[in-house]
Amino acid sequence: MTAPGQPDPRSSGPGVTEPPVLLDPRRWGGVVGLAGGLVFVLSYSDPLGTIASSFAEVAAVALALTAVVLLFVRPVALGPLARPRALAVLVYLACVAGEVVLIGVGSRALGDAGAGELRPALIAAVVGLHFLPFAWAFGERMFTLLGGVVAVLGAAGLVAGALGVPRAAEVSAVLAGFAMLVVLVRYTQGRFAPR
Repeated sequence: MTAPGQPDPRSSGPGVTEPPVLLDPRRWGGVVGLAGGLVFVLSYSDPLGTIASSFAEVAAVALALTAVVLLFVRPVALGPLARPRALAVLVYLACVAGEVVLIGVGSRALGDAGAGELRPALIAAVVGLHFLPFAWAFGERMFTLLGGVVAVLGAAGLVAGALGVPRAAEVSAVLAGFAMLVVLVRYTQGRFAPR
């Protein structure tokens, strides 16, 4: 129990248990995630047609800018910064290396099978999977939702594309990009902060 007038040590917010905005690694990690979401939308929306592609690109940029404003200009409390697990850096490096290897091997396998057009969905599935261990390593539950949704969208695009659905891989990659952007906007609004 906290004495009257004293901040609750479990509460979130600047000055309690959060680092300064510009030194908060979660905020800079969010920028990396936003860039990834934008890459998915901007890289794979062209096959959807001019109108849909233009709408998708404008919406994606608007979401990313909203998140950047919430991260650095009008910051919202993200909650206490959890101490990363001792193996966090190793988990991070292993996940990134595994992501690169899986995308390379998977792309080669798709090319050999004559299904290279499914590569965008493969990339989305692998990117989603690479986020999942971060929830444990960094104590950020947002990664579970982020990784799960992106991996499922990528896998759905792979399956639909393999079944012959036109542009399934590109659509799943664009949706994965939007999922990343939306989850990160919600994160920047403090929606994942412990209550």
